Amino acid sequence: MLIASMVGFGHDADAHVGDAGGDHGHGESSSWLALFGVRFWSFGSAFFGLCGLLLHQFGGDGLRSVAPAVAAAVGLVAGLVASATFRLLSRETVGQVKETAALIGREGTLLLPIDRGQRGKVRLAQPGGGHVDMVAESDDDVLATGATVLIVEVRGNVAVVARGPAERSR
Repeated sequence: MLIASMVGFGHDADAHVGDAGGDHGHGESSSWLALFGVRFWSFGSAFFGLCGLLLHQFGGDGLRSVAPAVAAAVGLVAGLVASATFRLLSRETVGQVKETAALIGREGTLLLPIDRGQRGKVRLAQPGGGHVDMVAESDDDVLATGATVLIVEVRGNVAVVARGPAERSR
Protein backbone atom coordinates (compact mmCIF):
# COMPACT_ATOMS: atom_id res chain seq x y z
CA MET A 1 0.00 0.00 0.00
CA LEU A 2 2.75 2.46 0.94
CA ILE A 3 4.80 1.56 -2.14
CA ALA A 4 1.74 1.95 -4.38
CA SER A 5 1.07 5.41 -2.99
CA MET A 6 4.70 6.43 -3.45
CA VAL A 7 4.63 5.58 -7.16
CA GLY A 8 1.58 7.76 -7.63
CA PHE A 9 -1.53 5.63 -7.33
CA GLY A 10 -4.34 7.89 -6.20
CA HIS A 11 -2.27 11.10 -5.97
CA ASP A 12 -3.16 11.10 -2.32
CA ALA A 13 0.25 11.02 -0.68
CA ASP A 14 1.28 14.68 -1.06
CA ALA A 15 4.42 13.66 -2.93
CA HIS A 16 4.07 15.92 -5.96
CA VAL A 17 7.72 16.90 -6.28
CA GLY A 18 8.19 19.82 -8.63
CA ASP A 19 4.47 20.31 -9.07
CA ALA A 20 3.29 23.87 -8.55
CA GLY A 21 -0.04 22.69 -7.23
CA GLY A 22 -3.48 23.17 -8.61
CA ASP A 23 -5.26 20.74 -10.88
CA HIS A 24 -3.33 17.54 -11.54
CA GLY A 25 -5.15 16.79 -14.76
CA HIS A 26 -7.86 14.63 -13.30
CA GLY A 27 -11.28 15.76 -12.25
CA GLU A 28 -14.16 14.11 -10.48
CA SER A 29 -13.85 10.94 -12.59
CA SER A 30 -10.73 9.86 -10.65
CA SER A 31 -12.51 9.48 -7.31
CA TRP A 32 -12.15 5.69 -7.49
CA LEU A 33 -8.39 6.22 -7.25
CA ALA A 34 -8.95 7.26 -3.64
CA LEU A 35 -8.95 3.53 -2.83
CA PHE A 36 -5.20 3.49 -3.51
CA GLY A 37 -4.36 6.51 -1.36
CA VAL A 38 -2.61 6.57 1.98
CA ARG A 39 -5.34 8.72 3.52
CA PHE A 40 -8.04 6.26 2.56
CA TRP A 41 -6.18 3.28 4.03
CA SER A 42 -5.07 5.18 7.14
CA PHE A 43 -8.53 6.38 8.08
CA GLY A 44 -10.24 3.22 6.81
CA SER A 45 -8.07 0.85 8.81
CA ALA A 46 -8.25 3.02 11.93
CA PHE A 47 -12.05 3.16 11.86
CA PHE A 48 -12.29 -0.52 10.88
CA GLY A 49 -10.19 -1.50 13.88
CA LEU A 50 -11.88 0.84 16.32
CA CYS A 51 -15.39 -0.12 15.24
CA GLY A 52 -14.54 -3.83 15.25
CA LEU A 53 -13.00 -3.59 18.70
CA LEU A 54 -15.98 -1.72 20.15
CA LEU A 55 -18.53 -4.08 18.57
CA HIS A 56 -16.59 -7.14 19.73
CA GLN A 57 -16.14 -5.88 23.30
CA PHE A 58 -19.50 -4.25 23.94
CA GLY A 59 -21.82 -5.66 21.29
CA GLY A 60 -22.70 -8.92 22.91
CA ASP A 61 -23.02 -12.31 21.20
CA GLY A 62 -25.50 -11.07 18.57
CA LEU A 63 -23.22 -8.35 17.21
CA ARG A 64 -19.96 -10.31 17.39
CA SER A 65 -20.88 -12.35 14.34
CA VAL A 66 -21.59 -9.29 12.17
CA ALA A 67 -18.84 -7.12 13.68
CA PRO A 68 -16.35 -7.71 10.82
CA ALA A 69 -18.89 -6.72 8.13
CA VAL A 70 -20.10 -3.65 10.04
CA ALA A 71 -16.51 -2.62 10.82
CA ALA A 72 -15.52 -3.03 7.17
CA ALA A 73 -18.44 -0.85 6.06
CA VAL A 74 -17.59 1.83 8.64
CA GLY A 75 -13.92 1.71 7.60
CA LEU A 76 -14.83 2.01 3.91
CA VAL A 77 -17.11 5.00 4.51
CA ALA A 78 -14.60 6.70 6.84
CA GLY A 79 -11.77 6.22 4.35
CA LEU A 80 -13.80 7.61 1.44
CA VAL A 81 -15.05 10.58 3.46
CA ALA A 82 -11.54 11.40 4.69
CA SER A 83 -10.06 11.11 1.22
CA ALA A 84 -12.80 13.26 -0.34
CA THR A 85 -12.48 15.85 2.45
CA PHE A 86 -8.72 16.20 2.00
CA ARG A 87 -9.14 16.40 -1.78
CA LEU A 88 -11.72 19.17 -1.37
CA LEU A 89 -9.56 21.08 1.11
CA SER A 90 -6.49 20.84 -1.12
CA ARG A 91 -8.33 22.64 -3.93
CA GLU A 92 -8.46 25.86 -1.91
CA THR A 93 -5.80 28.38 -2.89
CA VAL A 94 -4.00 29.86 0.08
CA GLY A 95 -2.58 33.36 -0.13
CA GLN A 96 -4.78 34.69 -2.91
CA VAL A 97 -7.47 37.25 -2.35
CA LYS A 98 -10.81 36.09 -3.65
CA GLU A 99 -13.19 38.48 -5.38
CA THR A 100 -10.71 41.31 -5.75
CA ALA A 101 -13.35 43.42 -7.50
CA ALA A 102 -15.12 43.74 -4.14
CA LEU A 103 -12.05 45.47 -2.68
CA ILE A 104 -11.99 48.31 -5.21
CA GLY A 105 -13.35 51.51 -3.70
CA ARG A 106 -12.78 50.46 -0.09
CA GLU A 107 -10.75 52.53 2.33
CA GLY A 108 -7.84 51.23 4.34
CA THR A 109 -5.06 52.40 6.62
CA LEU A 110 -1.41 52.15 5.66
CA LEU A 111 0.67 50.05 8.02
CA LEU A 112 3.92 50.58 6.08
CA PRO A 113 4.69 53.71 4.04
CA ILE A 114 4.67 53.68 0.25
CA ASP A 115 7.37 55.49 -1.69
CA ARG A 116 7.88 55.70 -5.43
CA GLY A 117 8.94 52.30 -6.73
CA GLN A 118 8.44 50.61 -3.36
CA ARG A 119 5.60 48.71 -1.78
CA GLY A 120 3.95 49.14 1.59
CA LYS A 121 1.15 47.41 3.44
CA VAL A 122 -2.51 48.39 3.84
CA ARG A 123 -5.06 47.11 6.37
CA LEU A 124 -8.70 46.78 5.33
CA ALA A 125 -11.50 46.35 7.86
CA GLN A 126 -13.75 43.36 7.17
CA PRO A 127 -17.51 43.56 7.54
CA GLY A 128 -18.47 41.66 10.66
CA GLY A 129 -15.09 42.15 12.33
CA GLY A 130 -11.49 41.35 11.61
CA HIS A 131 -9.20 42.76 8.97
CA VAL A 132 -7.17 41.88 5.88
CA ASP A 133 -3.61 43.07 5.34
CA MET A 134 -2.42 43.41 1.75
CA VAL A 135 0.74 44.50 0.02
CA ALA A 136 0.10 47.93 -1.45
CA GLU A 137 1.67 50.20 -4.04
CA SER A 138 0.81 53.59 -5.45
CA ASP A 139 1.27 54.72 -9.03
CA ASP A 140 2.24 58.28 -8.23
CA ASP A 141 1.81 59.22 -4.56
CA VAL A 142 4.20 59.01 -1.63
CA LEU A 143 2.08 57.94 1.33
CA ALA A 144 3.01 57.88 5.02
CA THR A 145 2.21 55.29 7.66
CA GLY A 146 -1.27 55.78 9.11
CA ALA A 147 -2.65 57.50 6.01
CA THR A 148 -6.17 56.66 4.89
CA VAL A 149 -6.07 55.30 1.35
CA LEU A 150 -8.57 54.23 -1.27
CA ILE A 151 -8.08 51.02 -3.25
CA VAL A 152 -8.32 51.84 -6.96
CA GLU A 153 -7.13 48.54 -8.45
CA VAL A 154 -5.93 45.08 -7.47
CA ARG A 155 -3.10 43.52 -9.48
CA GLY A 156 -2.75 39.91 -8.40
CA ASN A 157 -2.40 40.17 -4.63
CA VAL A 158 -1.19 43.78 -4.62
CA ALA A 159 -3.60 46.62 -3.90
CA VAL A 160 -2.99 49.79 -5.91
CA VAL A 161 -3.96 52.67 -3.63
CA ALA A 162 -4.47 56.40 -3.89
CA ARG A 163 -4.76 59.06 -1.23
CA GLY A 164 -8.15 58.74 0.51
CA PRO A 165 -10.81 61.47 0.41
CA ALA A 166 -10.01 62.56 3.97
CA GLU A 167 -6.30 62.84 3.11
CA ARG A 168 -6.90 64.91 -0.05
CA SER A 169 -8.63 67.71 1.84
CA ARG A 170 -5.60 68.20 4.11
